Amino acid sequence: MGLLVYLYVVKHTKILLTAIGLLLVPELLQAQQASDYEIYARAAGPDMPLLRSRVADSYGNYFNGTYLADTLGFLPGNISFEGKTYENLPLNLDAVLQHVLLQQEGSPIVLDLGRDRVEAFTRGSKTYVNLPAIGYSLPAGFYELMAQGHGAVYKRVNKVFSHLVDLNHDAKAFIGYDDPYYRSDIFDYYQHKEYWYWIKEDGTIQRLRNKRKIRSAIQTVQARETH
Repeated sequence: MGLLVYLYVVKHTKILLTAIGLLLVPELLQAQQASDYEIYARAAGPDMPLLRSRVADSYGNYFNGTYLADTLGFLPGNISFEGKTYENLPLNLDAVLQHVLLQQEGSPIVLDLGRDRVEAFTRGSKTYVNLPAIGYSLPAGFYELMAQGHGAVYKRVNKVFSHLVDLNHDAKAFIGYDDPYYRSDIFDYYQHKEYWYWIKEDGTIQRLRNKRKIRSAIQTVQARETH
């Protein structure tokens, strides 16, 4: 019986060698992947921690308005991520999830940097702060700095996925801007909502619920001291 097995093995040497080769493939692939990763890591340089983030969700195209904070697109900015600052990166804000988005250079891939690991970031001329992360009792999200001096005024833009129920109206008034691609035959849209807050010098927070209070708070914050 042992001889029969031996003869069978000899007869099928090529099959065995092939099988052994297949067993080695994962190790070879792992080595190749490690090599590719090292190349990728070197190319990423100091931005590597950011590039470990997951790919951002796709919202599709069948809606009016945008899930982003505005229509300016990805703009260069700096970000404080896990206590470290990264500079000159193309950034945007998903205003539905309140997550920071990073456009990979030379690629259509967009990474989701999340919210909890980001303390603050700039985007073009705008500055956003994760106020809840630094101790303020406010809804989760990023707050755009609108004025500072004697305290500061912040605005949080939030987008809410909505469906138009009354077909006698359209959603143009709800999406927050004049959308040149607006389609009246699409009833889903992202509703634009704004929340304004005045953080005073003593740390107290006041919700600003109308334009008059917003203007007054900004004037007070920016007013120079008189002697």
